Amino acid sequence: MPITNYVLEPGWANWIVTLEMFIAGVAAGIFFFMALANIAGNAEDRDVAGRLGFLPGPLVVLAALLLTLDLGQPLRFLNLLFTSPFATERSGPLMFNPNSPMNYGTDILVVFGLFCILPFFDAFRHVGRRSSLPETVHRLSHNGLYNAVGGLFALATGAYSGVLINTTNQPVWADTYVVGGLYVVFSALSGFAVAGIVADRARARSTAGAVRTGLMAIAVVAGVMVAIFVGNLVALGSAQPLIGALTALTAPIFWVGVVGLAILYPIVVIATGPRLRVAQVSASGLAVVGTVVLIGVLAFRWSLLHSALAAVAR
Repeated sequence: MPITNYVLEPGWANWIVTLEMFIAGVAAGIFFFMALANIAGNAEDRDVAGRLGFLPGPLVVLAALLLTLDLGQPLRFLNLLFTSPFATERSGPLMFNPNSPMNYGTDILVVFGLFCILPFFDAFRHVGRRSSLPETVHRLSHNGLYNAVGGLFALATGAYSGVLINTTNQPVWADTYVVGGLYVVFSALSGFAVAGIVADRARARSTAGAVRTGLMAIAVVAGVMVAIFVGNLVALGSAQPLIGALTALTAPIFWVGVVGLAILYPIVVIATGPRLRVAQVSASGLAVVGTVVLIGVLAFRWSLLHSALAAVAR
């Protein structure tokens, strides 16, 4: 039986889907950083993590809204959560299809969103706002077990987009084996980028130092995984839509945005910062690095999605 190409029209890879995957990945990456800071960080790291708590929850809600908007008929989103009267083969009130990556992803996103609730309310405490919430909210938000489990769901949220596109488009991503991991790494990269911006605003120099180290390490890992990914596509004869196509500016965005801004820029600036005044990564410079990296991560989402359209257009 021939392999089916599920990407048949340009409407599949559009700005809504690109933005939804980017926002969900950023939310996952921020929570991943928060989990690391709460489990292994010092008091300053935990304070920065507390301030970051404002972000994952609203970002998850925004991602869900974009996802439902892209469906055309938003109420269909409920069919991913609850059993439709027309799905007579499914028992019980909650929808679960073990053969549907989208169903798994929706459930993971919902659970991850629940883990984002407590940090959101705890964040008011870290910015000096009065709060009538019980001390339990603060303690749970920084609890190691809570953050470890929430961090796992954050990683799963980051991986979900990669697994989904790997199973819904055969011409580009079929038989590739690193897409899910690649999405996790770029989610972590975006989380550390946002942490760098917040650490800058909070003047948290100890945390900024840890973020610099983390950003550089993750960028190196991202570079290695992108090289493996492209090499795998070359071996499969499917690399051209990503690295050489001009459809939706896929290849230029990949080389400039992904390779240049998300990977090489933070490595070069952080590695050479102490020796080059113009590139010195002070706390304020780290905010610039974080912003540029976020643009690069958005370019990653765009190029991966639109390479499918480039393959169809050939």
